[in-house]
Amino acid sequence: MPFIKISGKNIYYEIYGENNAPVLVYLHGGPGASCLDFANTAKSLGEQIKVVSFDQYGVLRSDEINEDELYTMDIQTDMIDEMRRKLNIKRWSVLGHSYGGSLAVFYAYKYPDFVDKIILECPSLDFTDSAKSIAAYLSEYIYNLGDKTAICLCEKIQSYNYQNSDVVVDILNLLEYVKDMELRNYLHSISFEQYLSSFSTVGISDDMWAKTESHLLKLIEDGAMTKNYLPVLKKLNKSTLLLEGKYDPACSDNQVVFINNLPNASIVEFENSGHFPRIEESEKYVDTVLRFASTMI
Repeated sequence: MPFIKISGKNIYYEIYGENNAPVLVYLHGGPGASCLDFANTAKSLGEQIKVVSFDQYGVLRSDEINEDELYTMDIQTDMIDEMRRKLNIKRWSVLGHSYGGSLAVFYAYKYPDFVDKIILECPSLDFTDSAKSIAAYLSEYIYNLGDKTAICLCEKIQSYNYQNSDVVVDILNLLEYVKDMELRNYLHSISFEQYLSSFSTVGISDDMWAKTESHLLKLIEDGAMTKNYLPVLKKLNKSTLLLEGKYDPACSDNQVVFINNLPNASIVEFENSGHFPRIEESEKYVDTVLRFASTMI
């Protein structure tokens, strides 16, 4: 496995289209989802551009976070830029999926001189708003369960005025009630089995997956993941592409409307997709990103 030392940690990374330009870095969501399910997309994009993807610190193939170690979104962005420097990349564009969308915007805000463009795939730029949208999306299923605790939690998420990271805990607890894996992963045109078959898990152990919990808990403790990054995106004034799954609840209507009103933003809707248009409509996804990428330099 290819690793690079970032802040003294072993970070798993992949590069496709090594000698191509421009350069695109992929920031996975979760937090803790890994870049595993982006590999086939990266290979296709790598036929024309250079693509860098990696497992964030504490995720899957990268080193595990120590229990007493400080880890924040601010540290995440510093590690991303350290990777850029160590790979001798002068500038790149960022593609963030789900939580990775917020990370992409925060990184571009902190290191604007090294970011060309921003691509957001079904992003969650306002976590609380996304959680409320997801709860509404799941509400019919939850009501049909007839579990009063689950129903109360679903209703709370939709109506409560959250001021801290409790919203993360609540939405994760609500998802535990959802046994329909297509619904739980916000899929639309493919089954959960088709999603799993779209990438390889050869060499991935249970111990690797177990790292995700500490990664997530550190970011919940940090609290920055629940901030609203829409105003930050507006301040950046960078060319932005939103890849919107028509049936994706995480990128809520409110967020789509906000991005649509930005003068430097464009939106491409994937009409047969939920949260993973790169897998549900892969050809359209690759073509769309490459068209946008052709003017990155």
